[in-house]
Amino acid sequence: MSKHVSILGCGWLGKPLGAALAKQGHVVMGSTTRHQNIDGLNAAGIVPVVFDVDELFSEDVRPFFNSDVLIISLPQRARAGRGEQYKAQIQKVTAAACDGHIGNIILVSTTSVYPNNNRVVIEQDADGQNPITQAERIVQDSGIPTTVIRFAGLFGPGRDPGRFLARQDVVPGGNLPVNLIHMDDCIEILKKIIYHNRWDLVLNACADEHPTKREFYTKAALAVGLHPPIFSDDEQAGYKIVSNVRLKEVLNYKFIHRLV
Repeated sequence: MSKHVSILGCGWLGKPLGAALAKQGHVVMGSTTRHQNIDGLNAAGIVPVVFDVDELFSEDVRPFFNSDVLIISLPQRARAGRGEQYKAQIQKVTAAACDGHIGNIILVSTTSVYPNNNRVVIEQDADGQNPITQAERIVQDSGIPTTVIRFAGLFGPGRDPGRFLARQDVVPGGNLPVNLIHMDDCIEILKKIIYHNRWDLVLNACADEHPTKREFYTKAALAVGLHPPIFSDDEQAGYKIVSNVRLKEVLNYKFIHRLV
């Protein structure tokens, strides 16, 4: 059964996700802030809607907030200190969803909500004072059935991990584990949530393996013909290992891409 899906943020992840859904017969609307992206969205089978989050209350965006599923895929930019701005955006989006006719919401979030506490972290370990965790709660409290998917570090087409650290002379924490996930797995996980109507959940999405920085990025750099960076063994640096156990159980999911 085909669904109407609105994707807020047709960027690196949102656009290929929309293309995959459209290819399978779903009606997909996708937002962009730039008119020059319209042709690319049309070519991907996505109905483009041009607006900024600050303009959500205009009449032109009402059809966008009339869908079976709203996928919110906005950049959190937590590391840039813009977590509060992100939370304000989520408040506006949630209000627009409540004013419209949205059946369900998927909020694309991040595993950066977990502190580096030097152990395995599960969904209940999120920092409640983190603006992104607070943004998640805004959507969850909206009354619209919502699933929050916390993705680990993203890589895939256009985000080659072999180039991530190319400009760094010395990378700290060479023996610390990585938490990453490939775009293909992100898309398949999101599709599973939609197709199987798995709502009112919070799930970590991270690859099964957690190789060290030194192991993973050295291999990735060599694969694209680059000299790997030098890694230091900074034992003072904190880390976390993101557990994906609940996601695999709830969605019966097997990851496509391995990290080792």
